[in-house]
This record gives sequence, C-alpha cells and structure tokens, in this order.
Amino acid sequence: MEGGGGASPEILEESHSGCVLPTSLGANSLKKSSWGFLFTGIIGGTLVAVYAVATPFLTPALRKICLPFVPATTKQIENVVKMLHCRRGSLVDIGSGDGRIVIAAAKAGFTAVGYELNPWLVWYSRYCAWREGVHGSAKFYISDLWKVTFSQYSNVIIFGVPQMGP
Repeated sequence: MEGGGGASPEILEESHSGCVLPTSLGANSLKKSSWGFLFTGIIGGTLVAVYAVATPFLTPALRKICLPFVPATTKQIENVVKMLHCRRGSLVDIGSGDGRIVIAAAKAGFTAVGYELNPWLVWYSRYCAWREGVHGSAKFYISDLWKVTFSQYSNVIIFGVPQMGP
C-alpha cells in the first residue's frame, strides 16, 4: 500500500491459514452504507411523525382531570340542531373535537366557533369545514377553555364526560 497512486483503499484481513489477504472497499460496501442511512432516516422520521401526532391525543391523560376526545354521535348532533331551531345569534362549542357540532350549526345558519386544545383536531376541523363549504361561518381555534371569554356568544355548547363531574 505504499505510494498509493490511484489504487482503491484496502483492508488487510488475516485468513485461516495465517496469510494476509487484501480486501478492497469497493462501491458495493458504499451502497450498503447508503441503504443503511436511508433505512435509519426512514425509521427515525416515522418515529418523529408518530410522536408528533400521538402526543396531543395522549397528553390529556396526564392532566389532573382527564378529558378525552369523544366524538359526537349523529343522534347528538341532530339533538343539538333541534335545540337550536328557534334560536339566533352566534354559537360556541367548548372542546369542539373534530368540529361536527360547529359545522352542523354553521350549516343551520349560525356563525359558529369551536375551541379545542388538540391542534390536530383543530386542523382537521378546519379542513372539514372547508370541505363542507362552511369555512366562512365556522371557525376553529386552539385554546384552553379557561383562557377564553364566552360573553359574546348567545349559544354555548359543551359536552360533558363523567370525568368533569364532581
């Protein structure tokens, strides 16, 4: 290996017979190395994405009072719309989740707003409102219900779960 010239790098490997045999580091070992980096990058990226999506859904379980995401049923949405039939004004849904109530209220002619802690649910709600064609009258915000004033709304919707009770 003296003088180098343009020769490829070599590793000297001892065989079973005691002789030293050259083993070259060719393009094949570099391909294996790049596949390893690609595989590691894909696995790492997948883990980061799963963490980013799952965290907002799992962190409510770590709060003093656990308030899980429980989507409204079709019957519950119908009941809310029936209750709003003779009412006017604006509407707010506290803990709007995936936005079903807000979107239904917007379709019924209300200016509706939803507040939710989970950013993924807020983004999904905004997408659903856009898809349903009510994004002009249905708004969604990422916020804690204790940090918002509701005095400007004439209709307030909040679905309780057993964990909220005394």
